[in-house]
Amino acid sequence: LTQADLLQQAGLRIESLERQLILREERMMEAVSAQKELRDRVLQYHSDFAKEKEEVLDITADMTRQYKGMQEELMRKINALEAVITTQRDELEMARLEHEETKKAKDQVIALKDAEIAEQRHKMEEMAVEFGEMLKETLDKMGERIEVTSSSWENETGAPIMNRLQEFKLSNEALGGACIWGVPCSVMGRERLERAPRVA
Repeated sequence: LTQADLLQQAGLRIESLERQLILREERMMEAVSAQKELRDRVLQYHSDFAKEKEEVLDITADMTRQYKGMQEELMRKINALEAVITTQRDELEMARLEHEETKKAKDQVIALKDAEIAEQRHKMEEMAVEFGEMLKETLDKMGERIEVTSSSWENETGAPIMNRLQEFKLSNEALGGACIWGVPCSVMGRERLERAPRVA
């Protein structure tokens, strides 16, 4: 090969190498551009992820605050209701005890009244018996006093006074000393007997 041919081959090879170099540079530029674009995308993804993470954290914190607030409010309501239940239970127990005390006091009052009624009835019976005895004694004394003067009055009245007195005495004994002058002995009592007219 002549020198010209060698130079031509060298020139062709240089041109080929230059084209290859340009092609490689273009590919490298494309790769660098793609790398830069990929890096930008990664950075955007990281930024978006960080932003979403922050938003998630904010939402989580807000929901946590809301949950804690609702939990505290619910606990306050539960405590208030428990306090109301405890108060009402105590009031119910106090009302029950007060009812029992009232019932016990009422039973005691009824028992006392029954005892007083029984005592008064017993006293009235004793007063009736005593009044009957006093009346009988009075009638006996009246009979003794009238017996002295009865003989003189029998002719004037036409009926023996002793017989009338005896009839009155028997009728009073049949009634058990229940009444005199139309008034029950239990009501009249000793004071009424002392007020009754006496025969001198």
